[in-house]
Amino acid sequence: MVVVSWSAGLAAALLVAFALTLVDTRPAVAQGGIVCQYGPASYRRCCAQSYAKKPSLGARARADDIDACMGKGGKTSRKKS
Repeated sequence: MVVVSWSAGLAAALLVAFALTLVDTRPAVAQGGIVCQYGPASYRRCCAQSYAKKPSLGARARADDIDACMGKGGKTSRKKS
């Protein structure tokens, strides 16, 4: 039976926790590559273009940008009554 001191076990646990935090630290462009793989061809094209041209947009601005590209409009192209 192997006996490991609590400090060695704690160090191993901290190392694993740190490694797991690094796994999800991807730039927006990489995230866009994953997100843009799903949906109709027009959405995938507009999504990829949006991430390529404007990588730092927030979620709402990204959705508006993709909608505008797809011809659905968005906040900027809504008609006034």
